[in-house]
Amino acid sequence: MISSAPRVSSSRFSLLIVCLLYVLFQVSFDFMLVAEFITILKNFPKKHIITLFLGFMLLISVSILGSKDFANEEKNLELTKSLKLNTLTENTQIKIPLIEKEKLIKRNDSLFTILKELGVLQEDIIKLVNSKNSNLLSKIEVGDKIKILISSKGELDQLFYKDNVKEGVRAEKKENNFIIKKYESEIEKVKVFKHVIIEDSMYMSGLRENVPDSVLMDLAYINGWDIDFTHDIRPGDSYSIIYEEIIIDGEKVIDGDILISEFNNRGKQFVAVRFDLDANTSEYFNTKGENVKKAFLRSPVKLSYISSKYNLKRRHPVLHTIRAHKGVDYAANKGSPVRATGDGTILFAQYNGGCGNEIKIKHSEDYVTRYCHLDRFGSRAKVGRKVKQGQTIGYVGSTGLATGPHLHYEFHVNGKHTDPLKVKFPNASPVEEKQVLAYKRKSKNLLSELNNYKYLIDQIEVYGG
Repeated sequence: MISSAPRVSSSRFSLLIVCLLYVLFQVSFDFMLVAEFITILKNFPKKHIITLFLGFMLLISVSILGSKDFANEEKNLELTKSLKLNTLTENTQIKIPLIEKEKLIKRNDSLFTILKELGVLQEDIIKLVNSKNSNLLSKIEVGDKIKILISSKGELDQLFYKDNVKEGVRAEKKENNFIIKKYESEIEKVKVFKHVIIEDSMYMSGLRENVPDSVLMDLAYINGWDIDFTHDIRPGDSYSIIYEEIIIDGEKVIDGDILISEFNNRGKQFVAVRFDLDANTSEYFNTKGENVKKAFLRSPVKLSYISSKYNLKRRHPVLHTIRAHKGVDYAANKGSPVRATGDGTILFAQYNGGCGNEIKIKHSEDYVTRYCHLDRFGSRAKVGRKVKQGQTIGYVGSTGLATGPHLHYEFHVNGKHTDPLKVKFPNASPVEEKQVLAYKRKSKNLLSELNNYKYLIDQIEVYGG
């Protein structure tokens, strides 16, 4: 305890003098007549009156300032009081910080070996394995993760096993026993905006702007019916997108779906808005409510370039004669997958003279596609078998009359040859009439949101932010 000796404040002495003067002044008024007092003042030297007045004012000032000393002295007295400290007793519990550890499950790992490797006491491992609902931890899979919280002594406090992005199993120690339960994490979806001006390719330009790979693949798929990303892209083209990031427990776990995309290609603008048709089905539609998905893909080979276009007066490279080229040639590496450009049924799949290994697919009464010079056929290329759009039906080769590996692709409409690069493909089903109003509301909101983001980007560029 801190203490101090008592002291007499100078302010108290000043106050005492003021009080005495006041009493004397009061008594003098009781014994003197007012007239006599005035007479005395008139005869009293002015110099003495001024001196008395100044002395009186000085005493009043000292008394006022002295009141502050009283307050300070009270504070000093408070500081001299004893402080009562809470002391630790035997019953006081101190929470020991836990250590977080994590391990990726590998082949031949078991729960026992993983926990042993992470430094968990064998006694706690046995208790965990013998606990109720421990069967929930019996089917751990390679590639998943196990996270634990343990003390510095190796005592297991909590265990988390993520079965998938959203669900998992939690084991928590309570009263020397483990409670094992399934849990489901709360999913948060965050919108992300990106604007990319293409310098070389859609993909590489996107990566430079930190657009995730999976989002770029989705963007190519969504716009792949209108744009051939191998042949149509030009420097200066641009795209803007809003996509979702999936956040669980405060951490990003995966990139979600594109909600809206706006692609500017060679002076044309393509807008695609994601819309839920039901609980399990979502598709992309343009601002008019038309499905952006077409009945046919624009290109049957992903990584390729056009070596020869549709030309009815082309000179044949092998025969050296003028011979109509009624399709498009896609040059690509030998063995590159060839995709069915639309849903249909295999009409023909065998070697056919100058066309080499050939496949024909009937898509409807109006449309037939033809694929020539294949190195070999895919497992689905059986006559009469149905194929889906995008499925591999064969592989690029140079069979028949060909100077090198390429795919000759033809598109027939009502039995007539048509230029595959210029034909207008039919759309898939549009938004149903009963959902039109809901779609218009959603597309309007997303388009407005996209334009707001673009406006902010423009302002930042203008003002050098």
